[in-house]
Amino acid sequence: MNNNLSYDEIINRIAIFRNKRNLSARELSLRMGFSPTYFYKVENKSIILNVPTLLLALETLEVSTFEFFYQDIETFDKDTKMLDLYRSLEKDNKERIVDLMKNLK
Repeated sequence: MNNNLSYDEIINRIAIFRNKRNLSARELSLRMGFSPTYFYKVENKSIILNVPTLLLALETLEVSTFEFFYQDIETFDKDTKMLDLYRSLEKDNKERIVDLMKNLK
């Protein structure tokens, strides 16, 4: 499985998170201090997004880089809850969980 995101996938993810926050491309652009059409042009690939602007967009959308680049953004919330629960377990119980998961494959 390829864990790398293409540029198109990165742009698509911005739109996904923007829509989750009920923001138009115009509103995101304005909140970031850009012209009203900036993110429309980014999402239509008329403007190439640079890393500092991507990070500013994520900050504006209140999305961590971990969540943004997570392999399956649809399962992010469930996966992180499961990981938090796993982290709270004692070492022996962690080993039991890992064994159980291996047997479920």
